Amino acid sequence: MRKPRITAAAGIALTALLAGACGVPGAGGGAASSGFEGPRITERVTPEDVAKMGDTTLRVLADAGEEQTLEALVPRYEKAYPNVEVEVVTKGFDDLLKTVPNSLSGSDAPDLAQGNQGYGTDGPLVRAGLLRPLDDVMRTYGWENTYTDGALKQYRWTPDGALFGSGSLYGISPVTEYVGVFYNREILDGLGIEPPGTYREFTAALDEVKAAGRQPLMLGNAEKYPASQVIGLVQGQNVSSRDVRSWVSGVPGATVADKGTQDAARTVQEWADDGYFGRGYDGISSDDAVAKFAAGKGAFLVAGSWNAPALQETMKGEVGFTLPTRPDGTRATVGSLGMGWHVSAKTKKLPAAVAFLDMLMSEDFAQSIADVGRTPVTGSAEATSPVADAVNDTGLKLLADDGQNFYLDWASTTMYDTVGATTQDLLSGRTSPAGFTEALQEDWQDFAEEQREAAGAGAEDAS
Repeated sequence: MRKPRITAAAGIALTALLAGACGVPGAGGGAASSGFEGPRITERVTPEDVAKMGDTTLRVLADAGEEQTLEALVPRYEKAYPNVEVEVVTKGFDDLLKTVPNSLSGSDAPDLAQGNQGYGTDGPLVRAGLLRPLDDVMRTYGWENTYTDGALKQYRWTPDGALFGSGSLYGISPVTEYVGVFYNREILDGLGIEPPGTYREFTAALDEVKAAGRQPLMLGNAEKYPASQVIGLVQGQNVSSRDVRSWVSGVPGATVADKGTQDAARTVQEWADDGYFGRGYDGISSDDAVAKFAAGKGAFLVAGSWNAPALQETMKGEVGFTLPTRPDGTRATVGSLGMGWHVSAKTKKLPAAVAFLDMLMSEDFAQSIADVGRTPVTGSAEATSPVADAVNDTGLKLLADDGQNFYLDWASTTMYDTVGATTQDLLSGRTSPAGFTEALQEDWQDFAEEQREAAGAGAEDAS
């Protein structure tokens, strides 16, 4: 569920694993990973390799949120690879997720396409054999030197698409995004409250704002997911990232019905009961909540880092950003890398597709990513505003802390609806904190059983 000056960044250390190329330029024989048959990338693809393809078209399917990034990338790519014309189709998030399976399975499949991490989208794509594993490309271009193992788990799948978080790499992204806390500097200054750095300072500030007769938190929960992101931020204070990600990934024996998550649910329920979110939040859209916060409604806004450009534009210097730290000084919250870029298993233009990913992931392109208000993790860049600087710097620290907890709705094909509806019930008092976590765990357990049955049926069919 999601909709970016960098002072420190993990630059890519590009190491080529050289081997004799055959068939596809820049590639050798053998499998990219277990279960995959086809040419393997063992050397960096060069313009000469791509030129050998002759005049060709590289077809790209992407989320509409990538339009500005692609507007910067495509002309640069076509200049470096003049024999390639890039044909881009973008779709809104929901439309993309509904249509990408059919697009990739069709006779005229795109060469590159974005999906979405988790069992709802990427799992079925892997299971259907529509995505090419990228382990060989990762090793050749050194992507594993940029990201922690925990972060890369969001793109890893077993070849049958049954287990998320382990196995081969099927996607990559040069950006990071996460849920943090925006604050209204004018309101805090007027109340004599310092911007919080720790979680304890954050909760104390909420209490002070409430005591002063102001609304502590702006929330718009009409789409049902924003309140769950508030719970996720508090959950990051109570539960280890490894445990959260294990549950999201479907690791057998994992649970979300734990004390830490129940405590997070209880905290957010109490905030709702005490009026910290104001009134009518279930009838306010997330976009309207951002606009109301910018207009001075609420001292704080728990929301995605991707809102920084819009808030900077409307609030100028009056908006700040923080991600409260845990007692040990580390950070954890709902977040992920960007929607994964996938190479179609059907592509006949592998060198051109890999060259596209290389440019997207390059240190040289990081500034272009920052210039459109996103947070690059592949190179150093100057941010476009003070709030973007805070978002970017904090995002890189979050990655260094291995504190991305992923999104709870990735955990099953129905979890998006379950989390949204159950969160509304929690905030309205129709369910308890224990009832909230038990509902999520029941959905998780039912999906796990479906996965096991599907795997068993597949094994029988194969025999």
